[in-house]
Amino acid sequence: MANKILKRIWIVILLSLTASWSYAQVDVDGLGQTIQINTYLHSYVGNPSWTLIIRDLDHDQNVPYLFDVTSGENHWVALTYGRNYLITVSNLSIETYRERRNTYRQYKLNDFCDIESNGRIIRGESMYITIEGDLSPDTSTFSCHVSTYPDGNFSIAKRPLRLLCKKMPRRNQIPSKPKVRRCNVQRGQGMMPL
Repeated sequence: MANKILKRIWIVILLSLTASWSYAQVDVDGLGQTIQINTYLHSYVGNPSWTLIIRDLDHDQNVPYLFDVTSGENHWVALTYGRNYLITVSNLSIETYRERRNTYRQYKLNDFCDIESNGRIIRGESMYITIEGDLSPDTSTFSCHVSTYPDGNFSIAKRPLRLLCKKMPRRNQIPSKPKVRRCNVQRGQGMMPL
């Protein structure tokens, strides 16, 4: 009788250990950092689409995103599953077609909004990006506002507090690049609730 009880106890212990090992393989981290993108465009040319590829270093995976601009106001969220990541690709492609000339052209803006990491690991920072103006191949017609904030738990907001963001001059600014505004916002500041 005692052997049967011991045997059942061992079975219960083994089953519980096996179950805990299977739960240990499940990713309990949830979401890591986020990149929130809002567009407030007066107009846009052709069919623009934004390719964004994020390299999640914590989980050793690439996460591709393709955002199509379909209206003046768009809201997108790009998610990473870890806290450390690289933005490896940020390209905007604009496809145009002229009926009279029967010509098709594709314009490509590399490092769109100047957010590519270029090897710099982004650690524990989320981003809020706002694109305003007229989206066209001419980069002087629109502007990108990039805010970064250290936050493990994100909250989706319509617009950041602009008073906390000051325009920072860029070194060796190239005239063909759009205007970029970068902000480092302290924890708990810079985001308005919905």
